[in-house]
Amino acid sequence: MPIARILNRHRLSHPKAKRPRSLKQRDALLEFTADFIERANLEVEETYRFQIDRQDIAIDGLPDDFHGFTIAQLSDIHHSPYLSLERLEEAVAETNALRPDIVVLTGDYVTHTTRYVEPCAECLGRLRARFGVFAVLGNHDVWVGASAVTEAFERNGIPVLNNSNIPIYIGGRFIYLCGLGDTTTRNHDLVAALKGTRRRDTRVLLSHNPNIIKEASLAECDLVLSGHTHGGQVKLPVIGAPISFNRHGKQYTRGWAQMKKTQIYVNRGLGTIFLPIRYQCPPEISLLRLVRR
Repeated sequence: MPIARILNRHRLSHPKAKRPRSLKQRDALLEFTADFIERANLEVEETYRFQIDRQDIAIDGLPDDFHGFTIAQLSDIHHSPYLSLERLEEAVAETNALRPDIVVLTGDYVTHTTRYVEPCAECLGRLRARFGVFAVLGNHDVWVGASAVTEAFERNGIPVLNNSNIPIYIGGRFIYLCGLGDTTTRNHDLVAALKGTRRRDTRVLLSHNPNIIKEASLAECDLVLSGHTHGGQVKLPVIGAPISFNRHGKQYTRGWAQMKKTQIYVNRGLGTIFLPIRYQCPPEISLLRLVRR
C-alpha cells in the first residue's frame, strides 16, 4: 500500500484528527480572527473620530446674563504625524458649528518640535466664538518652546493667559477667565492667575493639568477646565484607564468631577501620545453650558 494512503488512513482513524472537530476548530479560529479584525478597525476609527460631549455646569451666584453661556473646549491636540492638519481643520469646523460663546484651549498643541507650531496656530486661529478664543500652555508646549507657541498664537489672534486673567462682560455683568501656567514644568502661579478677583466672583480657571484641583478648591474657584490626561487614552474593562496621569485619583481623569465647591471638567483631548491608539476613549470636543443654580 502506498505510504500516502497509509498516512491518510491513520489521520482519519486518529481520534485527535477527526474531521468534525477540525472544522469546529477552523471555524472558531476564523470567527476569532474576524472579530479581532473588526474590533481593531473600530479602535483605529475611534482614535480619529471626534466626539462632541455636552455638559451643564451649575454655578452658585452665576450672573443672570451668563445663564446658558457656552464654552467649547479643545485640548491636547498634539499636532504631529499622529494628528494631521486635515484632522485639526475638521475639529475647528466642528467646533465653529457649535456656535459657542467662547472657545478655550487647554494646552499641548504640539509634541516634540517647533515645526508644527505655526501650522497649528494658524489653523486654531480660524476658530470663531462670540466673546473670543483663549489659551493656556501645556507641558509639551513649554518643552518645545513657550515663547514660540505664545507668539504664534498671539499672531493668530489667540491670547495666551499665563498666570493672568481677563473679565468677560455681558452688559454690565462679568465672569473671570483665569489662565494658569503649566504645573508639570512649575510655571504656575495661582495667586497671580487670580489676582484682582474675589471669591464671590464667578471664576473659571484654565489649567492644562488637573492636578491643580486641590489648590483651586482651597481658593474656591468655581470651575476648572483641564486636559493633559487624554482621558487615560485607553480604558480597559473593569479597571478603566490603567494610567490616570493625575495624583488625585481616576475621578479627575476625564469628564466632570468636584472637590468641595470647585467643579472640574477634564477634556480627553484630540491627539495621542506615545502610540496613536485610543480604546474606549474617543477624542473629544467639549461643549459646556453654564447655568445659574
